[in-house]
Amino acid sequence: MSDTYIPAPAPPRALDLLTRGLLGISTGLMLLIIALIVAQVVARNFWNVGLPRAEEISRYAGVLAVYFTAPLLALRGQHVAVDVFTNALPRLPKLVCFVLAELSVLAFSALTLWGGWLYLKRAWKFKTPALGIQNIWLFGPVMLCFALLIVIALWRISAVLRAERAEK
Repeated sequence: MSDTYIPAPAPPRALDLLTRGLLGISTGLMLLIIALIVAQVVARNFWNVGLPRAEEISRYAGVLAVYFTAPLLALRGQHVAVDVFTNALPRLPKLVCFVLAELSVLAFSALTLWGGWLYLKRAWKFKTPALGIQNIWLFGPVMLCFALLIVIALWRISAVLRAERAEK
């Protein structure tokens, strides 16, 4: 690690517990996907029967698993990042890049929430093909995860800036 490393501050307990809970749910969803895939293979090979509901559940479980994991990765600063350039920078420019990256996450999450709201206003009454579940029950949790990403980005910016002020 270089001397310009910006440490991730310890997250608030509520955010940490919430994101860990989402990780636990995500892990359960991954196990559900595995069980459903095995059930589909067995049903096709032994009884020559397709399971469209299992297919739809596993597809949505995969989507939810990804979005439920994103807040934990963002909170810990472990999401995908290319830092070859920023690692070579002095501390102040690195701090500026960090804030800009978090502002980008914030802007992207806000735009996604807005677009998702516009989509769900029209699509909430439509149901999924195999399960017959309204779209709001599938995409609502995704929107909540984007709201959580906004909270995390705001917290990370303020925590790093407070830590920077305390160092001076």
